[in-house]
Amino acid sequence: MASVPLFLLAPEGVVTTMPNTIATRATARHLERLEGLRPTMAKALNKIEPDWRGQLGGVVQRCFSLAGLSQKEASALLDRDPAQVARWVNGQERPQFDALLSVEVLRSPLVIALAEIAGHGVEIETTVRMRRSA
Repeated sequence: MASVPLFLLAPEGVVTTMPNTIATRATARHLERLEGLRPTMAKALNKIEPDWRGQLGGVVQRCFSLAGLSQKEASALLDRDPAQVARWVNGQERPQFDALLSVEVLRSPLVIALAEIAGHGVEIETTVRMRRSA
């Protein structure tokens, strides 16, 4: 297949031809810019292993339980759609820990729930102190 030059009409009415290939210097310059770049995966955080998603969903459910909240009540406090919170609990979606930590009544229960799955070397101790005023 033969290459056909493109014709352009200049403002003065003069017809000029445009080359139909990219200059090799420009190609080399563009390729040089790509050297040294490392490819990265997009949305790598969504690719956590499904068993971890299930465990994190259990952590979220345990957090709600420790706080004495139903899933519906927790979703209202979180200002999230109940279906989205259900996906967190079911392990279908990665929980938004920043949203969970933004609700004060969920902070301590979340830390406890995470500590419960931490395993070896983590001990959970609950201490209640009451100060009486005179």
